[in-house]
Amino acid sequence: MKPISILLNLNVIIGIAFLGYQNRLAAQDIHFSQFDETPLQLNPANAGTRFDARVIANYKSQWQSVNSPFKTFALSGDMRLLKDKKNHLGLGLDFFSDYAGKGLFKTNQVNLSLSSMININARSFVSAGLMAGYAQKGVGSSGYTWGNQYNGQSYDASMATGEVNPVTQFSYADLGAGIQYSYGSKEMYMTANNARQVTVGVSVFHPHQPAYSYSGNSNRLDAKFIFHGDAALGVKNTNLVLKPSYIVFIQGPAKEITPGMTFQYILQNASKYTANKKFSAVSFGGYYRVQDAFIALAKLEMNGYAIGFSYDINLSKLKTVSSARGGFEISLRAGINKGKGSTSGLL
Repeated sequence: MKPISILLNLNVIIGIAFLGYQNRLAAQDIHFSQFDETPLQLNPANAGTRFDARVIANYKSQWQSVNSPFKTFALSGDMRLLKDKKNHLGLGLDFFSDYAGKGLFKTNQVNLSLSSMININARSFVSAGLMAGYAQKGVGSSGYTWGNQYNGQSYDASMATGEVNPVTQFSYADLGAGIQYSYGSKEMYMTANNARQVTVGVSVFHPHQPAYSYSGNSNRLDAKFIFHGDAALGVKNTNLVLKPSYIVFIQGPAKEITPGMTFQYILQNASKYTANKKFSAVSFGGYYRVQDAFIALAKLEMNGYAIGFSYDINLSKLKTVSSARGGFEISLRAGINKGKGSTSGLL
């Protein structure tokens, strides 16, 4: 277990060091509360890691109690390629679309990820990945009202706004890279349930800082650094699996630290040699996004399929306006592992 402790400590030290890095104003990327169900947005090294093939859909609606809600939809798929006993490749494709507020600030992006996994020994492996993407951002005008459209008695939408917006949309090429380490002690069965699995990783997105401006200025999108880790710890001779995890986002002045824990109860484990029994489990838990929100989470898993629901309870200064209501999020996942009855609770 010593290598795991070293990697965990190193990950924390690096993450803290970056908390003081970069102080320029920039936009913050989208983020989902169920970050474990957005693996390719977390790290391109996740492509093809835990399933032979996997498809995930995510939907988030936020700040509906304050103004027009921010809505984000994402779809991703990844698979293993050229698999052998020691290593294999992973290929992933993900897309997201984000609509922010009444003015419809829109972001659409598609990314292609390629990863490589190398087994260190029977219990651990290292994966590294690269991402290349294309993003398009735009702003609509139909959602705004302007002072010049007031005719002295009432609002008249047909009147000229008097506003000048030289750039309504722009696009840029995007890049990313990441690496992670995974360790698993042994297979897990209902009778013992004493296995351990730990994963830690680090990734960077927008390292080239692409041009980012609606006004034609030379503003740049800040590089985003992500530090993440998760574990699955079976409680011996029970059906319970403890799943602590954390994520740290750092992008210019924007910083997000989210630790949490879910408790998974295994309803039925998969058969070791046959497909007669399918894995099924329920999970409940929560995360704390520091100085922002508490995230309540529930998830149902059945034989590689999963549906998750989470709700952000706003705890920031905005709670006076939002009445502590943040937003809800839904995730749907379908995963396949060939030659296995199902995935275990360690995934």
